[in-house]
Amino acid sequence: MRNRYNYLKWNLLLRVLKQKKITIKKVFNVFVCSLAYVLKSKKSAKSPFILSLELWNECNAGCLFCRDAKGVIHDINPEGSKGAIKKGKMPLEMAQEIIDQVKSRVLIAVLYTNGEPLLYKDLHKVIRFATDRGVATMISTNGLKFTQENITQILTAGIDFIKIQLGGFTQDVYSIQIRYGHVEKLKENIRMLARANRKGKYNMLILIDFILYQYNKHQVDDVRKFCDDLGLMMNIRPGNPKCGLEDKEPPLSLEPLPLQISCDWLWKGMQVNFNGDILPCCETVIWSGSKPYEIFEVGKTNVMDVWNGPNSIAMRKMMTTQGRAAHPMCAQCYRRGVEFKW
Repeated sequence: MRNRYNYLKWNLLLRVLKQKKITIKKVFNVFVCSLAYVLKSKKSAKSPFILSLELWNECNAGCLFCRDAKGVIHDINPEGSKGAIKKGKMPLEMAQEIIDQVKSRVLIAVLYTNGEPLLYKDLHKVIRFATDRGVATMISTNGLKFTQENITQILTAGIDFIKIQLGGFTQDVYSIQIRYGHVEKLKENIRMLARANRKGKYNMLILIDFILYQYNKHQVDDVRKFCDDLGLMMNIRPGNPKCGLEDKEPPLSLEPLPLQISCDWLWKGMQVNFNGDILPCCETVIWSGSKPYEIFEVGKTNVMDVWNGPNSIAMRKMMTTQGRAAHPMCAQCYRRGVEFKW
């Protein structure tokens, strides 16, 4: 069921090349990060080539697998307690300083983790800041908060890629997993985004991410036609049958846990939570008790020093000598590579 997103990656590469957001230094940084991973070096390149920022972890959709009806984020740590994952916003100046520090080597800034990025009022400012420094940007969104105003803002700011979640083509099916969304409004928002992108000749990439379950598989063709009519890319990925869907859906058929395979993220990507916690990957933001490498402080912290600092090195050493089983979070993670989770 895993999708390598080869078509998307090829189109994204062409897009950022045309936008002059790829340099020889960035390509070399990707090569060194990848080589360090293969060799299992204690140090990676001077900088990660993927930067993930959690701008705000609030959300308006209420997906069953993500949070409860009151918006409390599910903690994936089995030893954690309800409400252990705190909420907050990243200050604009923090996001800008982090991007500025790694601008010459980072390929793409991923401007979301667990929250809805369109709720962050300064999203377009972060995108513009990154664009002006030659850094590609992307978001994943439920699409419910699109307006003509914020669409214009993010398109003119230079965003490169938007992934939009869709879990059904009619309201009765869509609302099985999404508590607070209205699918007809979502579809109209997608049409509005596609029109603005086409009219302004922005050539920003849009991918509709259809979350597949047994209860919605009969609507795949409807979604595919919808995407074809609008000229959008479509992806189909398996859903997460938890927190209310267990009686409706069979459990996911997953390959064996890759316990002996070192995680690429430790050598290739960096996650910064809204509160400045510098973390190994995006899973750590919803694993209570995650110990950050360091806490970013504006005007004080250099993320490239942290990237190859003692805590990062210790994590890589643990991974290469003991495998994923040595860390309880890593031991239950199916992720391979630095692509989307599924």
